[in-house]
Amino acid sequence: MMLSGCTSAPPSPGPEITYAGCPKVSSCPIPGNHLTINGDLSADIRQLEHALIQCALQIEAIKQCQEEHNVKTRPAA
Repeated sequence: MMLSGCTSAPPSPGPEITYAGCPKVSSCPIPGNHLTINGDLSADIRQLEHALIQCALQIEAIKQCQEEHNVKTRPAA
């Protein structure tokens, strides 16, 4: 039964689903070493620094993505 004065209308659209497509995290393996001479230590340090930088870049990319998503989904004042 319809109330007087009411008309039929199309149903309201469903809620909009928002996906925070932030990049996936991959493991950050620490490279092993096979030191035999002192010169190898310098190369080993450079490899370790490179691995740590790559891991830190992943973290920064995800952090930035999450912050951008938080700004977009913040309720309006």
